[in-house]
Formats: sequence, structure tokens, C-alpha cells
Amino acid sequence: MTREEAIVAGMEVHDIQHSMKRRTPWHDYSRKGTYMLTLVVRERAALFGQLKGDLNGNIAPYVDCSMLGTAIKQEEIQKIHHFYPQVEVWKLCVMPDHLHMIVRVNEDLGEGKHLGMVVRGFKTGCTRAWWKLQDLGEMPKERRQGEKDKEQEQVANTVPSASPEGLRPVIFEEGYCDKILMHEGQLDNWKHYLDDNPRRLMMKRLHPELFTVLTGMEVAGEQCQVVGNRFLIDIPDKMAVIVHRRYTDEENARLREEWLACGERGGVLVSAAISPKEKEVLREAMNRGYNIILLRENGFPKLYKPAGEAFDTCAAGLLLQISPWEFHMEKKVITRAQCLHLNAMAERVACNE
Repeated sequence: MTREEAIVAGMEVHDIQHSMKRRTPWHDYSRKGTYMLTLVVRERAALFGQLKGDLNGNIAPYVDCSMLGTAIKQEEIQKIHHFYPQVEVWKLCVMPDHLHMIVRVNEDLGEGKHLGMVVRGFKTGCTRAWWKLQDLGEMPKERRQGEKDKEQEQVANTVPSASPEGLRPVIFEEGYCDKILMHEGQLDNWKHYLDDNPRRLMMKRLHPELFTVLTGMEVAGEQCQVVGNRFLIDIPDKMAVIVHRRYTDEENARLREEWLACGERGGVLVSAAISPKEKEVLREAMNRGYNIILLRENGFPKLYKPAGEAFDTCAAGLLLQISPWEFHMEKKVITRAQCLHLNAMAERVACNE
């Protein structure tokens, strides 16, 4: 039984400080903060609506919400602030099989409370709304022994018990993902991401082969994870974009011209984009619509999709991302050994080895 099933069944669950798929260990989620949260429907079932519109400029892509999606937008989301006045939902994006929301915790949540409890209560409310829409009705509430916080019980822990046939289904996968607002400009990027999500989903559906994570593809003699246009590997005209510290300004300027000329004639720029100057070249190449193979220290989660401008570059078939290592969720600085490994690999790829 998962944690969510136990909660919905009215069983006692002992909380831990963090209850997320992705979390920052040093952050105190009971304190003030601004977050972007992602909640995913079990098995990616499209319970919240259907993607409609087009990419031709006639009707911009949007999600036509189901009754459940509408109930979440109009009712369930409001309950967060009702039960937790310290919490405001600044923005909500309802997608067919997941939700994004930008949440602001204006004051400390208080003793024994944290963001995970707020989300858990919201998830439980959405599940109960789903049951109602399916004419499942509500079962009698069960008070847990020793329950001291009536508000917490009402929001998160007091839910219908198991039916005679067994546990009723819950909507969401266990846990959730969060991002913490850390710097200026991040909030505007989040808002744009939520607004642009329907268009991105439509592009991904139109080009699934460009957004599928492939594992075990041999690249330059190594077994790698790849995402993007893998046929860029077959283009013979490739150049490795590597900037060494010993290069003079004149050498950097000459190499930059050579690299961009390669992109202009339809070649491929291959780089791990580690140094600032390498990043500048790759950014310019992306802006000009050139072919790029990007080597990464981290691999790719199952449902990975590139962020920002890289998403559109990938959808256009102009980007291939490669990692010789599997995905991890650690926040760590790339090591010198890894830098040398990726640069050597970039040179082998560029030489068609």
C-alpha cells in the first residue's frame, strides 16, 4: 500500500519533514517561501481535460477542462487558502494528466506543519471531488485516536475509509515535485512556463520521437542516454566546441568564427558547454538555428523534456542531448574528471569515431 492509499483509507501515517519526489534537503518547508509544484495523475490518466487548439495560429493550444478539472480550478484550489490562510496560490496550470501551481507561503506554517501537509490535503480534496463526480458518494469520517489538530484532520487525514471491495482509487501519484524561488527573474520564467505548457505538450505529441529518452545507444564507444534528433550523429561535418584556459582572446575569436561557420553551412557543433565562452557559442548557435549536440553530466528522467529555448530547438530537430551517465537528482558541481571525460567524448563525436 502506498502512502496516498493509506491516507485515503483513514489509516494513521507518521509524517516526515519532506514528502516529495524532488526536494532540497537544507530547506525548511515549514517556513516562508515561494514554490512551483507539480502533481501528476496516476498512470498519466487524462482526468483533468483534453488538449485542444493547434499550432497554426488559428486557436492557440489550450486544455479544455473536464468536470473534475473545472472543480479543481473553481473549488479545490480555493480550499488551500481557506484551511491554510498563510498560503496563497498565485497561479494554476491544469494539464490533462498533471497540475502545476505557483504557491506562496507568506508566514511560517506553525509547529508540526509543512508544505507537504498542505499539498497532501489538496490532493485528498481532489480525490474526494473525483469520487463525487463518479457518484461514489462519501463514506463516514473516522477520527484517528490522539488527533489534536482538527484543521489538519479536516484537510488531510479525515477521508473516506475503504469500501467493501477494497481501497477506493486516489488520483495522484505519491509525492510531488517542487522548485524553490531563489533568484530574480525566476518567477517570470515560471509564469511563462505554465502559460506555455499546452503549446509545449502539443509539440511533444507531434514529435514524440524527438522527446523520447533512449537508453543504451552507443556513442563514441560508450553506452549513453540520448534525447533529440539522433540522426545528427550521422552528419559528417561536425566540430567540437571546447575552450581551453590557455587560449588567447584572438584564438577564441578565430575559433568562434570557425564554429559558427560550421553551423551556418549545416554542420553540427558538439560541446559539453562547460565554460562561459562555450555556453556563449552554443547560445548563439541555438539562436541562429544551427545543429547542436550537447553532452551532459546528468542523464534524463523517464519523462524528460528540455527547458526554455532548448525545447523548441529539440522540436525542430536541431538538438541532440547525450549523457554517458544515468540520471540522478543530486545537486552537485561537475568534477574536473567529468569535464575532461565529456570534452574528450565531444572530440571523438566530432571526429565521427
